[in-house]
Amino acid sequence: MKLFIKYRKRLGLSSRSGEGVVIRGEDRISLLPEPLLCHILSFLTTEQAVWTSVLSSRWRHLWKWVPRLELDTYDFTNDQVCTDFIHEFLAFQGKSYLRDFKLSIDHDASNSDVSLYVPCLGRVLDMRKLERFQVENKFGHGIILYIRLTLSACEALVCLKLHFVCLNEFVSLSLPCLKIMFLEDVILPSDAAAEALISCSPVLEVLKICLSKYDSVVALRVRSLSLKSFALRRVEPLCARGRSVVEPFYVRGCSVVIDTPKLECLSLMDYYHFKSFKIISVAESFKVDIGVEFDLMSDYLSETKIICNLVKNLSCVKDMTLSWKTLEFIYIYPIPKLHDLTRLRATMCLNSSSNLLPTVLESCPNLKHLILELVIDSPYARSSRLSTVPLPRCLVSSLESVEMESPVTEIATELRLARYFMKKSKTLKKLVLRLNHESTGEKHKPGVLERLMTYSRRCSLSQFEVLPVVPTPKPWPGYVYVKSNRF
Repeated sequence: MKLFIKYRKRLGLSSRSGEGVVIRGEDRISLLPEPLLCHILSFLTTEQAVWTSVLSSRWRHLWKWVPRLELDTYDFTNDQVCTDFIHEFLAFQGKSYLRDFKLSIDHDASNSDVSLYVPCLGRVLDMRKLERFQVENKFGHGIILYIRLTLSACEALVCLKLHFVCLNEFVSLSLPCLKIMFLEDVILPSDAAAEALISCSPVLEVLKICLSKYDSVVALRVRSLSLKSFALRRVEPLCARGRSVVEPFYVRGCSVVIDTPKLECLSLMDYYHFKSFKIISVAESFKVDIGVEFDLMSDYLSETKIICNLVKNLSCVKDMTLSWKTLEFIYIYPIPKLHDLTRLRATMCLNSSSNLLPTVLESCPNLKHLILELVIDSPYARSSRLSTVPLPRCLVSSLESVEMESPVTEIATELRLARYFMKKSKTLKKLVLRLNHESTGEKHKPGVLERLMTYSRRCSLSQFEVLPVVPTPKPWPGYVYVKSNRF
């Protein structure tokens, strides 16, 4: 109880707050039964729920019965106070009450003791009716402190999200109700453990994995009869502190096997190539997003074999998204044709080679819909600009719609590309051009855009639009921690 009072004081609330306050009019909300009031408070964070205790004596203790606990360690003086609060909250509620738990750990690596969270997180996972469990481990100054966690039988768990957590070997694991699982920079102890984590979740639908540099996974086998969406990423994080957590064992590239007959969406993001990639089964119609950066300095034959193997496994895809790094690789290394591909989303640099787009499009002979995003010049792209783009002949009889988003350039590269699509694609029915006027600060020369509008009327387009793009506000600079955007 003392910790609850301290938490109220931390928020500036007196133990007598709300007493003696005269509220005119009838307070109908307070007349509701307590279970309904607790349900209403469950839509708030724990801090917000505590604030309601000042309303009246009726509300003073209601927040303690809310089956949802959301905390940020930043609100506590140290880790010990935070963990003591969690222990006391769990003891107050009992073992079969908590449904939703979220812990954000904002720790200063110089004085943090993440080991204190191990026992209290174990108690939370032992709650019989726990449905959602999330641990978001934030850090600063390039220091990573992993939190050890042991998963066991969680009969009611529906959603599991972990960030910078080191999982121990599983002894007895059962997740019969789990539908959503995010493992971001989570250390998996072994190939068998990774496979067991998926196989023990018979109703899993959404799986997102970002493999850590320090995991021991060499062969990732994803076998699930229920999985509909799967995202995989492997990156090299910042230098870690406290390597006693797990000895560095990093294999450059891993083998991946996907056996998911209901899979509808596949996303691959990897800064180190797969040693092998095999798809055994997926849904008849599924989407693929590829953002793989291959090492162009390694053996040519090895890289060609890897990319051809990857494309071969995706030969039946009808809807695909490609990053600009993947496009650059396809431009250098020839790939088999994707005859079933009808919709393509791609990102391309403005200073890419003028042959890049034709080379990629020639690999898609039956493409009907193209969504193209042009981005600011990259120092890694080829030097010549997209001033003239000879479209492949196959697009004359296949391409039906083109949507482009581009910053405004002084030489109007984006307008030239739009004009060329209108000129060469005889079956083109729709062309939408979205221009970002603020990203570069440049403007078109007078009359250039008007001439494009005039030219579009000569073509047999049923729809032609030029729309402005509203830029997304940039976050304030200076933050030590930026929320991950990997998925």
